[in-house]
Amino acid sequence: MSLPPPSRRQPQGRGAGGWNRAFFAFGLAGAGRPPQRELLRTVRLRTVLLRTVLRRLVLLGGVLLVVLLAGLLSQTPLAAAPTTMAPPQASAPRPQEAEDVHDSGSFHRAKVRILGIPVLTVASPVVTGSAGPDARRRAQVIEGNLELLYRAQEVCTEAEGLGEFILDQFFLRNGQRACDSNQLGLLGEPGALKVEVAGGSGGLPVLQARVPGRELPLPLLSVTDDDARLNGTTPQRLAERWRPLLEQRLRFARHLLESGVLRRRFRTMAVLELVLGGLLFAGLGLWSLVKRRLGQLELREVQALAASRPASPPAPTTAVRSATSAGLANGTAQGAAPEPGVRVPAVAADLPRRTSNLLIPALHLLSRTLLAGVLLLLPLMVGVAVLAVPGQIPLAIDLLLQPFSVVGKLLVGWLLALLLQAVLAALLSQWNGNPSLAPERRARRNQRYRSLKRVVSRLVHLACIALVALWVVVDIPGVRDLSNNALLASGALLGALALVFQDLLRDFVAGLVLLLEDRYAIGDAITIDGLSGEVIDVDLLSTQLRSRDQRVMVIPNNQCKRVVNTTKLRSGQELRLSLAHGGADPRRALAVISQASEVFAADPAWSADLLEPPHLLGLRQVTPQGLEVALVLVTRAGRQGPLERELLLRLVEALQEAGIPLAGAVEPVKA
Repeated sequence: MSLPPPSRRQPQGRGAGGWNRAFFAFGLAGAGRPPQRELLRTVRLRTVLLRTVLRRLVLLGGVLLVVLLAGLLSQTPLAAAPTTMAPPQASAPRPQEAEDVHDSGSFHRAKVRILGIPVLTVASPVVTGSAGPDARRRAQVIEGNLELLYRAQEVCTEAEGLGEFILDQFFLRNGQRACDSNQLGLLGEPGALKVEVAGGSGGLPVLQARVPGRELPLPLLSVTDDDARLNGTTPQRLAERWRPLLEQRLRFARHLLESGVLRRRFRTMAVLELVLGGLLFAGLGLWSLVKRRLGQLELREVQALAASRPASPPAPTTAVRSATSAGLANGTAQGAAPEPGVRVPAVAADLPRRTSNLLIPALHLLSRTLLAGVLLLLPLMVGVAVLAVPGQIPLAIDLLLQPFSVVGKLLVGWLLALLLQAVLAALLSQWNGNPSLAPERRARRNQRYRSLKRVVSRLVHLACIALVALWVVVDIPGVRDLSNNALLASGALLGALALVFQDLLRDFVAGLVLLLEDRYAIGDAITIDGLSGEVIDVDLLSTQLRSRDQRVMVIPNNQCKRVVNTTKLRSGQELRLSLAHGGADPRRALAVISQASEVFAADPAWSADLLEPPHLLGLRQVTPQGLEVALVLVTRAGRQGPLERELLLRLVEALQEAGIPLAGAVEPVKA
């Protein structure tokens, strides 16, 4: 059954035609036969399933992105805390806090941030039992004090704020609200904020902020002796050094959080998101067009190859006309037989095929480049969206740099895979080239070498992919900050997945055991639970056999328990002949069979494949049908079949010449 003409297109979904033709061309190239309607239907069903899965994954990714942005937007600021406090109780620090603390000799260091960007570093002694808070706790308190000066503090819920607004507007009308975000009077114009140095308790300088409208300044931090010793100066000079830095950064933070600046910022990020989204959809559309064109070219090339085969019948006239009307041919249909009497030059006939051979790899490269660009745009869009959130600039930069980091890690994994493959291939080649082995064991070693080389290559690729994937996941912002409970939960999840996929793990381990024990290798003729065939591939999870009728059987490795290998190191075959009762003297028949076997063993055309001369076992069984005689052939691995057929033919001819009938043979009628 032939494929409908290309001009008759079936109604398809958006982009489905390119996928169908691409899959169809690959399947046709592997099968080597004309297209079938059932194959095309199967490919289309798989394409629809793949599109459905991809849509679900994209939808899930969008939901996760919305949840992430909502979490970032709804982050609550650190609560303000006083500058003096009792020594904190000993407790295990959180992962984020543990990362913020660094050891420098005798001091712990912790970063103090404004809008997520470090501004200064405070210190505390490493020696336990010292008075005062540690560096981590000091940094938290200082960040809370600084945040009071640039971020509105929401102390009430939305319902409480709405209730207070209704009460004040319609009943009290006094204008004083407890839910006012600036009830402390610390927010205002950026230039009105001033940071000054004052003397504190114990003679240590204190940095404090003075805001118009407040009688007393707001204490920010105390410069300790540990801070001064770490920076190699006195506390007073260090305070003078920190004062302009804090004043400049606090004014800039107040400026960034002004309503007008925030609106301009969100508008700019929205424009960038629209530009990136347009590039994303343009890239997807161009990638779909390239895939569609690639599928058409591959289908056309396969049809041309099928039509140019000598054994295939000439293409029908209707097919040629339809191909011409669809634009698949120019003058003479590509791959179809030319019109009678028209002589097509060899160079002109081969030119379209050469052009197609050059265009298909170029389109493949363009398709992969476009897909990589589309995948690169997705984290860029997420990074730009996070960049619009105040205080999340470091996270946005991490997200923007993540694609380039992933590309670098993929390159490192690819180079590592090449290096490991080269080293393991050299070791396997050295193991295979052992000159002290016997010839039959050398051939067997070569078989194992081919199997092990293929499996080792797949193991290296799998290990490098897992390593790069783990590396990428660990470097995702926020993954390293997971608590111990999250790690335990992930371990429990991995355990549950191991239980779910225990059959795959069992197949994997069984595949390694099969290779190490050398039960079979590629090229062996084996039988597994009644299924016989030649081993064409030994994978990590399954074994593939090809039977004599060219069917491929895929058997999971954990089911390969009872294996019969007929070609390991050597092969053998038992031949049986049934002689008729009373036809001739059994001893004479055995002598004829023995002589024919000796002549066969001395034949140079077959003796090279014989490891031993045919061994005559003699009379093995007497049945009502006849006398059963058995012989045993011992041959080189895989050569038992041709030798068995040739020896049987010679034995039958020798018995017929000697006048010894076989069981069930029809005797000639005497005249």
